[in-house]
Amino acid sequence: MTDSKSFNLFFQVSLIVLGLIYCTGMQISLMDVDAAQYALISKEMFLSGRFLEVMVGGQDYLDKPPLLFWTTCLSFKVFGIHDWAYRLPSVLCLALGVYSVFRFARLFYDERTAKIAALIMASCCASYLMTNDVRTDTMLTGWVMFSIWQIAEFNHSSRLKNILGGALGIGLAMLTKGPIGFLIPVVAFSSEFIYKKQWKNFFRWQYLPALIVIALVLFPMSYGLYEQFDLHPEKTAYSIKSPSGLKFFFWTQSFGRITGESSLSNNPDPFFLVHSFLWGFLPWTVFFLPAVFIQLRDKIKSFRNPDQSEVISIGGFLVIFLFLSLSKYQLPHYIFVISPLAAVITANYVNRNLTENKSGFFSIVFRVHIFVMLVIYSLAFVLVNFVFSASALFSIFIFVSLLVFLFILFYKRLNFSWRVLYCTILPFGTLVLILNTHFYPNLLSFQTGSRMAMDVNQISSKDSRLLIFKSFPVISTNFYCKLPIVNKVNEKSLPKYLVKGKTYLFADSADSEIIRQINPEIEVVKNYRGFPVTQLDATFLNPATRATTLEKKVLFRY
Repeated sequence: MTDSKSFNLFFQVSLIVLGLIYCTGMQISLMDVDAAQYALISKEMFLSGRFLEVMVGGQDYLDKPPLLFWTTCLSFKVFGIHDWAYRLPSVLCLALGVYSVFRFARLFYDERTAKIAALIMASCCASYLMTNDVRTDTMLTGWVMFSIWQIAEFNHSSRLKNILGGALGIGLAMLTKGPIGFLIPVVAFSSEFIYKKQWKNFFRWQYLPALIVIALVLFPMSYGLYEQFDLHPEKTAYSIKSPSGLKFFFWTQSFGRITGESSLSNNPDPFFLVHSFLWGFLPWTVFFLPAVFIQLRDKIKSFRNPDQSEVISIGGFLVIFLFLSLSKYQLPHYIFVISPLAAVITANYVNRNLTENKSGFFSIVFRVHIFVMLVIYSLAFVLVNFVFSASALFSIFIFVSLLVFLFILFYKRLNFSWRVLYCTILPFGTLVLILNTHFYPNLLSFQTGSRMAMDVNQISSKDSRLLIFKSFPVISTNFYCKLPIVNKVNEKSLPKYLVKGKTYLFADSADSEIIRQINPEIEVVKNYRGFPVTQLDATFLNPATRATTLEKKVLFRY
């Protein structure tokens, strides 16, 4: 391929540059609904000091386990309540996941393959989105991959500390998003044991202390769920009367989506997670497709006489993919958790072809890959010249990056392997930088909840308060606003909340006349035009038709 020192330098510089690019998105406003909601839950927990009871807006919250909220509270304690402080623990956990990919791959493959696997994991759209729109999946991915690495180390060395490390990772993964954190490692290693007929590996005494570690990690959350829900049969949560917090966590929330016990359903199409993964694994998708096909084919051929190559990644990926596809409620980020396993599968294929064969079928795959990279450059140009107009500097930056890309691509004296790697990392890094410095800042300017809250923070006095007229408050408003908020104020209740010089009111533009009739002295501070930014469509992205999609809101002051 290339000499070891040059490759190591490329690997290190690439990770550093990608890390710096990702950091440019740390202070982008949190998006409604999920990220802003999790940040708000963390804020309320931090301010109340009640860490075993998960609440949002004063209401019981049962949907997610508390680890994300606990770690965010710690971050708030150290750094203060900021959007980047909310993101930080999850991003660090994902970085642990990237490192775990390297260490896991190194157990089964050469060092170069392991580094390519880590680089693939660090430079796919799934990882970028998990650092930008932080939800529970970011932390889940990191802990799951850490547990897989530690258990693989245990299978190699039989060291007790490794199986206990794997148990710690599983416990923390479950504490992040439930039983899926246990299911993925179990399925991955069961695939290995069954394929290689290693039946004894299912029965090892070290699993007993590992189960104790998992139980200890889950105990605080379980106790909190029992106190908050199981001891209060009078409660109702998620349309469930007398909910058992323990049953909901250990069964209904995950497996109930398959059995039908959970009421959640968005009727996904049968291939929803297929196309979600394909775009989520860009820019490496074109390499992944033949990689997973070839590895699956080889495993089937050698089933009766299995070789010693690992089955953990391919087995874990395919079985969990099928399991998640059975759910009646699916979102794109649900599939991101198995992207580390896909990175290992892809790295093995890429490195083997770079070291052994740069012609034949792989050259065809590379040509298709280059076409996809040119599409990525085209997307970057569209974002800065069509969707949201930008300074010419953005176009110049993309153009220079494209020239470097083309030079690397056609410079025959450059080693083929360098062309493959550079021509993947460069367009991806370019697009992410454009997204973080141009697209998302402009997009979030249409999220009126967070924009209005930050405006109010700047112009209000400490003893002011914010009233939300009629409509249900936007979650990001509650996170960003530093004033006390009174929700769902109506025509009858508004007069009693009005205090001269200390009252701000947020309302739909259509209610402006009603508000002025109630009190003519209420004045307009600012008009807003908003859009639900997580529900993008062509009409909004097209500047010519965008105005027809915007909701009009008004900030008043009395």
